[in-house]
Amino acid sequence: MQVGQVAHHVFSLWNNYRMLPRVGLGLGVTNRSNMFATIDNSVVLPSYTRADAAVFFSLTEKIRLQANVENLLDRKYFVNADSNTNISPGSPRAIRVGLVVRF
Repeated sequence: MQVGQVAHHVFSLWNNYRMLPRVGLGLGVTNRSNMFATIDNSVVLPSYTRADAAVFFSLTEKIRLQANVENLLDRKYFVNADSNTNISPGSPRAIRVGLVVRF
């Protein structure tokens, strides 16, 4: 038996690039191989690859405005399960805007 909700392979890569002194872009990719929903190994959550992106603008040395897009390609995927019949889907495309302040 294989432990439920433990994927054999998980890969994540994130990189950002500062285009101008105050403006930057980021791109991330997350991949997870398929895994069983529970320990009885009867339901498989399929593998997925999700792309994320970000853009950020430094307002001052300590304040940055940023926008993040999770699931950029709006793919359907399943994150986890509480049982074989209670399976949680991943978030559809989501956009978050934030203000980061460093002290």
